Amino acid sequence: MKRIKITFLALVASTLLITSCGNSTVYPQNEDGGKAVKQIIEKNFDPEKQVEELQIKSKEELYGELGEVKVVYWDGDKQMEDIYSPADGMQKSKESFASEKKMPFLKKTKTVAVKSFDVTPIPYKVGEATTLIPQEYENYSLHEYTFSVDDNGKVKQLFAVNATKKGEGKSQQGRMVSQNYYTFKFTVDENGKVALIP
Repeated sequence: MKRIKITFLALVASTLLITSCGNSTVYPQNEDGGKAVKQIIEKNFDPEKQVEELQIKSKEELYGELGEVKVVYWDGDKQMEDIYSPADGMQKSKESFASEKKMPFLKKTKTVAVKSFDVTPIPYKVGEATTLIPQEYENYSLHEYTFSVDDNGKVKQLFAVNATKKGEGKSQQGRMVSQNYYTFKFTVDENGKVALIP
């Protein structure tokens, strides 16, 4: 059973690696993409900057191409965001929507340095997650991966994988082509084990 899981993870990683070879597009869910995201973070974000969240988000729901990397931090009483996207590069720091609108649920948490978030295991965590998704789903794509810091200063990991259901094809209405997809959310515990959120 263990060998089947390892073989499956290697197959998933190989398939994702092949889909990103030959161009500069970054897919965080594959090994080279994970390394590329790490390089983007090292190049564009201050490794010592104290932040409460780092988020990696795909460009589209069903294609794992990198859309943006964002860090969230506080500057006085304003919650700020620094965002990098492959299309626009590093953008000017801006106040978060929740902070700008003074939403009551917004609160400061503890922070850690940007360099504390280890993004290199992301492809393996996604591979592990795909083994927890029911077999009637396919075409897995990492949609979002978030590292956040809780009130105790511990780093938490939460991510979402989108998938399509076997047998459900695309539908077309006029010029619009649509595809149903299903989101599966996961956490990573302190020991690095991935768990599906029911």
